[in-house]
Amino acid sequence: MDNGKPSRRWRSVVGWNVLFLSLGAALIFIDWEAWFHLRAPFTEVRQPTRFVPGVGVLYEPGAEVRWTNHADFWVAQRTNRWGFLDREPLTSEQAARTCHIAFIGDSFVEAREVPVADKFHVRLEELAARALPRLNISTSAYGRNGTGQINQLPFYTEYARRLGPKLVVLVFVRNDIKDNHKLLAGIIKGWDPDQAPYVVAEKTAAGVIALRPPDPAWRMLPIPGEPEDAQLPRLRVELLAQRPHYQSIIEASKPHPGAVLSDPPTPLSMEAVEFTAFALDEFQRRVADAEASLWLLLATSVSFQLGDASDPLRVVVEDLAEARGIPVVSMHDYIVRQGRQPTDEFFFAFDGHWNPAGHQWVAEALLERLQQGPEVCGASGA
Repeated sequence: MDNGKPSRRWRSVVGWNVLFLSLGAALIFIDWEAWFHLRAPFTEVRQPTRFVPGVGVLYEPGAEVRWTNHADFWVAQRTNRWGFLDREPLTSEQAARTCHIAFIGDSFVEAREVPVADKFHVRLEELAARALPRLNISTSAYGRNGTGQINQLPFYTEYARRLGPKLVVLVFVRNDIKDNHKLLAGIIKGWDPDQAPYVVAEKTAAGVIALRPPDPAWRMLPIPGEPEDAQLPRLRVELLAQRPHYQSIIEASKPHPGAVLSDPPTPLSMEAVEFTAFALDEFQRRVADAEASLWLLLATSVSFQLGDASDPLRVVVEDLAEARGIPVVSMHDYIVRQGRQPTDEFFFAFDGHWNPAGHQWVAEALLERLQQGPEVCGASGA
């Protein structure tokens, strides 16, 4: 009997310890769950889209878009009636009573990572209301991730132009030159360049650049199996090289057909620059027809930055703009003039897009340029 008591006592102690440990683990789990749900209100990404004839793939109007990288941001916001992540558009009558500025671009204008109130064009409105109230500035944004200026042409003609903007600003990022070439977009993004989801540029048999509308039956390139992401560009090149109309330009652009600025330049990279120039010509012509002005904003980002004046890609873009008399605003240069350097503090830690601080810097850079050139709003100098 006595020999059994320590054993029962031991089992009792162990049992209570296990119970306490289990309760502690449960409480920790509950606390973690509560913390996670406070910080991460959702885990799934939601991006309901539709195909708009003549424009391409946009979000569904009035839909909730949820976007997260599961580390930096969890943002849920609604699209406007045109399918962009922005406020509801003004009426044309309302916009006519202001100096309306339309911003057109890719994911940096779409800005899925921040709420609408934190986006640079909204911040610019707020800054201008205090610093330049006489200009009465209003803004709107037309952004879609993965697009270049060629793809974005209908964003102006089908939507932004309705509000009669006095100024149109193209937000230019590093990968835009690639995005302006349908074959490079196919290699990098996986769209079938012959059945693309957006307007694309191509050369006719006579060597003339023409626009082809988006394909309602657009598709991704059919890559068999489940290859790793790192293998996809090579596999896409191999697939596209089998198509007779791409064989020669891919072969002539080896060993790096996906490069934009190679030395010496490849036929693909030269054509991508040529298509970018064509896009700027088209924007400039269409904007001028509406008696408005056109600017370029050179974006600075961890992954997609157009850096200082020595950046070869920036040189290419600035040369294209200068040849057309298009003013350029550099986010990089503005930050440096403030005695700062473009650093990670302007971007999300695990994402190359602007955080709210980055959007604020963009708004300030634009405000500075507006203070220097208020004539775009029909106003005299400050």
